[in-house]
Amino acid sequence: MKSDLFGTTIHWLTAIYFVLGGILMVFTAHGDVVLWLNDNHSVFSDFFFKYWTHVGDGFVLAIVALGYLFLNYHKFLTLLIAIVFQTIFVHIFKQWLYAGEPRPKLYFEDQLDTLNFVDGVTVRSFDAFPSGHTASAFTLAFFLMLVIRSTTWRVIFFFSAVLVGISRMYILQHFARDVYFGSLFGILSVVLAYMIMAPKSQYPKLQKGLLRK
Repeated sequence: MKSDLFGTTIHWLTAIYFVLGGILMVFTAHGDVVLWLNDNHSVFSDFFFKYWTHVGDGFVLAIVALGYLFLNYHKFLTLLIAIVFQTIFVHIFKQWLYAGEPRPKLYFEDQLDTLNFVDGVTVRSFDAFPSGHTASAFTLAFFLMLVIRSTTWRVIFFFSAVLVGISRMYILQHFARDVYFGSLFGILSVVLAYMIMAPKSQYPKLQKGLLRK
């Protein structure tokens, strides 16, 4: 799998994303972004984010990985390794270092009657940091950027992942900090997987798949 490792446009978008995200966290109080998004809710946003957040579900990653298992072992292994790294990063922080970290529902428990809860969404109270859905979405998006060189599609993948992060705050599952580091872990996981698998990209056996003998 030859790749320019995302390309100049994505480098700029990613840099802007992390710089602006960092500035936002520094100059706003914990939870301000969540409250702003929640306060500006709408029927359309409720519907959209309720379903778009599932792009960050683990089963979406599994489906894509399964597809590449049938088409190309090298790409399958690259994604699999990225998933492993992402899972490890999220688990270490969510279950060990920040276990029990309150989510917005618990953090704002004294003002629950003023918050907009999206119908049909089960909102959790603990283990906020980092956002696993955001990490999964960025892992998937940046992996797809490795295998699809189209700048247009890469930009679509990027903003699709960003919208997953926004959805996690909108539906009161995570804070901006959780989303910020979840996206960082997702990107880092893909970069590490690329570094491991890139030297093996020309192995003939790895260019096959279950359906490509």
